[in-house]
Amino acid sequence: MCRSPEFQNLVSRAITLFPEDTVLGALQQMYRHGVHVLPVVEGRGGDLLGEVTEDELHRVARRRPLARLAEILTVKALAAPEETTVETAAPLRLAASSGWLH
Repeated sequence: MCRSPEFQNLVSRAITLFPEDTVLGALQQMYRHGVHVLPVVEGRGGDLLGEVTEDELHRVARRRPLARLAEILTVKALAAPEETTVETAAPLRLAASSGWLH
């Protein structure tokens, strides 16, 4: 598929996070770019895995600033009812004693 140079430029400037990024690193990217939500994509193909919000990350950062985003997305997926889209998923609720983040 042929893409216009404008499209290629837009894609090259997209701000994304990766599953191996940390909560602290994700918050730094949000502050740097002035955004409150960022997509998490798979590194090789760029497939969308989910998204994280600044509020979610702040809640997790209090106890687990070095947690990987892969862990955050896993908890979100387990907390969401079946056939729920990312937009309608329940807010992330992580407690230090939840056992999910080690």
